Amino acid sequence: MKKTLVVSARRSSSKNFGRDFNLFGFSSRFGRLLDKKKVNIIRYCMMVPIMLLLLVSCSKPTSFSYLDQVIDYEFQLQKVDYGSLFKNRERIFDTINATPADSNGVSLFMWKDKSYYHPVNLSYKALEALSDYSHTKEERYLNHAIKTMEALRLRAHREGEGIWFVYDFTFTSSGFTYHAPWYSGMAQGTALSAYSRLYHYTSNPLFAAAADSIFYTFTDFTSPKSTVMIANNDELFGEGTYYWVDEYPYAPRRFVLNGSIIGAMGLYDYWWVFDSEHARRLFSMELSSVKDQVLKYRNPSDVSAYCLRLRRKFPDYHTVHIYLLRLCHQYTNDEFFGYVADLFESDYSQ
Repeated sequence: MKKTLVVSARRSSSKNFGRDFNLFGFSSRFGRLLDKKKVNIIRYCMMVPIMLLLLVSCSKPTSFSYLDQVIDYEFQLQKVDYGSLFKNRERIFDTINATPADSNGVSLFMWKDKSYYHPVNLSYKALEALSDYSHTKEERYLNHAIKTMEALRLRAHREGEGIWFVYDFTFTSSGFTYHAPWYSGMAQGTALSAYSRLYHYTSNPLFAAAADSIFYTFTDFTSPKSTVMIANNDELFGEGTYYWVDEYPYAPRRFVLNGSIIGAMGLYDYWWVFDSEHARRLFSMELSSVKDQVLKYRNPSDVSAYCLRLRRKFPDYHTVHIYLLRLCHQYTNDEFFGYVADLFESDYSQ
């Protein structure tokens, strides 16, 4: 599957260029050592490639051709209010002092008597702090979200245009063992949500750049770190070509429902903040996959299946499925998602 560069899709790279590096100030200072003619030559040589890059980014549309065979119902997304974004709630979470934590107050995850920076847990803590900030406007919540995500970003793995958030501990889930280092579409999506919302509140170009690099990973199907897939006539999905954000992107594929939808919520947030058409289309394709596949997770008069591979049933995840399907209904205005949420709830409710 062809990789497509999408970082420049939403805005010109010139927007924040001068914030980090003053080209003309540099050449002026350098000019004290050179004569005026040489300075003009340097300026010209430096500006030409920059202008060419701007012309390319402004004139060349983003190509979606690599997705042409993927099933897409072309949902027209609804831009909800901030409070209706995933993980937000009306009550205060107040989890910024959760323990255990490192010396900077960043939450740690204990696994087999050792502490780790858990990507999804940290992104959740950041989203909870941002939810609290949206209600209180207290800087301590915003600052906690920033330091939490920066602790995660500084430990991330970069490859090409993307950054992946790593699990640096070996983990066993439902009999499957994932050996460190491993990666997850759920982790990528929750981090994309957090960085998109950080930019929403701060307009800090660093957070926009981080969001761009995370978003890139949702288009990368060839990296060993890839956390998205195209399921083509898959044994579990059946006939058709589907886009899927994969919580556990390793063989055998499990198709965990809640992790995929939560990971895809990062695409919705990126669209919500940056108005990215590419993100809108990917989110639409993910929800098209959910729409076609979700009834396979149903167990009539019982708890829905956690994944298609093992079909284990967990009441808590069943409740999460209902919540996520209601968000899908709200974001797309497609009544099918609301119908299935009601159906799941009639099958089992706690």
